[in-house]
Amino acid sequence: MYVKIDGKSYELRFGVRFVRELDKKYSIEGPVDFGTGVNNIYARLQSPNPYALYEALHAALQPDLDLTEEEFDAWVDSFKSEQEYTRFFGLFTKELKKHRQTRPLVKNYEKVMNEVKKQFEKEKNLKAQDTMKP
Repeated sequence: MYVKIDGKSYELRFGVRFVRELDKKYSIEGPVDFGTGVNNIYARLQSPNPYALYEALHAALQPDLDLTEEEFDAWVDSFKSEQEYTRFFGLFTKELKKHRQTRPLVKNYEKVMNEVKKQFEKEKNLKAQDTMKP
């Protein structure tokens, strides 16, 4: 996947460096498990959160471009429509699902979230049944 910034085309890279860059950004005191940053950014990219996109692009452009917020702002402003802008989020998250270093992290994240959702629905149904008892 490529993006054009300031008239120059850059390849987005989703390898180990990308994962490490995001892990550094989202570290909590102590060591962080490999991929925590990818999970965080993937969740935040589910809605058109511009700062999450900036952080993800910044990591994906390393080492070719140290993307500044000003460059990012100009790039976002270059989208012709809101639809084109929000479509990019979908394309970006699809890329995360394709690459060797990010695919298993995203798959695991989605699996965990589906399990959480199922558990939530189960508890919700149990509470509903309890309220219907005399």
